[in-house]
Amino acid sequence: MDLILPCHPLDTSGSVISYGPDEFRQLVEGLLEEGVALVGMDELLQGEGRSDRPRALLTFDDGFTSVHEHALPLLTDLGVPALLYVVTGWVGRTNRWPTQGADAPEFDLMGWSQLRELQAAGIELGSHSVEHSPLTDLTDEDLERELANSKERLEDELQQEVRHFSYPYGTYAASSIDAVRKHYHTATTTDMRWLVAGDDPLVLPRVDAYYLREPRGWAPIFGTRTRAYLKVRAALRNVAEHLRR
Repeated sequence: MDLILPCHPLDTSGSVISYGPDEFRQLVEGLLEEGVALVGMDELLQGEGRSDRPRALLTFDDGFTSVHEHALPLLTDLGVPALLYVVTGWVGRTNRWPTQGADAPEFDLMGWSQLRELQAAGIELGSHSVEHSPLTDLTDEDLERELANSKERLEDELQQEVRHFSYPYGTYAASSIDAVRKHYHTATTTDMRWLVAGDDPLVLPRVDAYYLREPRGWAPIFGTRTRAYLKVRAALRNVAEHLRR
């Protein structure tokens, strides 16, 4: 059983999308102490020749400058890979894209030079679209533009193939999955569960680090107690989302 963990900004503001820098350090160090192999996306999805150790992939959505400030030095020191998804139309700006709610916290996003520093340190960069619009709200033409243009811009700036995508707001449908499959090898969602054999690489689940605040208290994260807790949280979230529809 493997796990993909997403984070957004790393700061002490207490916002609903923030994760404390000290908590992030505890999370990473705790996983390593637990014997979890922290790997990149390609290794995570390899089936043959893998060890019996549990594996986890650290991901970051949007490209906040706080990730450059706090995660980059830690991951570099520990030799830990990660995957960061970039909103290409908002590089060097803030997360105030058109679909962002007025009450959402505003944070700075990395510029291209900072993103290249992450790339040089071994952190892989993927696409989070151009404008961070829910793919299910787009026309076919706009959907294609969001997927193709973000990939093209990243590859032009990084001089490297971009193979991974993350659905903005975690929303997708059969048509958007098919469109993403034409451009990318993998795509991550906000479906809250562990990764299991047979999962479609274009619909990969993740467990948001938000649910593992105070990570020392949840150790071992791959333990029975924490898995049961996350399963309950996922069920409650699914009920809440159903009631909002």
